[in-house]
Amino acid sequence: MKNKILITLLFLPIIGLAGTMMYYEKMTHFDRVEIAVEGYDPKDFFSGYYMNLQLNWAKTDCTQFADSICPQDEFAHHYNFYINAAQSAKLSKSVNAGNVKLVFSYAEKHSPLIVDLLVDGKSYIDFVKEN
Repeated sequence: MKNKILITLLFLPIIGLAGTMMYYEKMTHFDRVEIAVEGYDPKDFFSGYYMNLQLNWAKTDCTQFADSICPQDEFAHHYNFYINAAQSAKLSKSVNAGNVKLVFSYAEKHSPLIVDLLVDGKSYIDFVKEN
């Protein structure tokens, strides 16, 4: 009896982790939408290195959404995008220059999931490598 309980307790976290992984796998297969951002670096020592990016709906192409209407209520007002400290100077300058977009995996009535940061139309990883 104790062995059955122990085996059950060991498999519950594995089942929970598998369920979480399947949920995020499903989330990444929704439509990709690009939303313009503007941001700043709060330089919060205790939270690690991140840029605080605020969505800029005025510079966003709303035709990528249903009925060409930006669903502003379904997105948070700002997002923290964590970056490597070595990449921070290059990315901070680009964000301040203004040609930066967050790419989300998005479907109506689901929480948007950030999948990439575009700088001058390129993934931030490629942008940092080139510069």
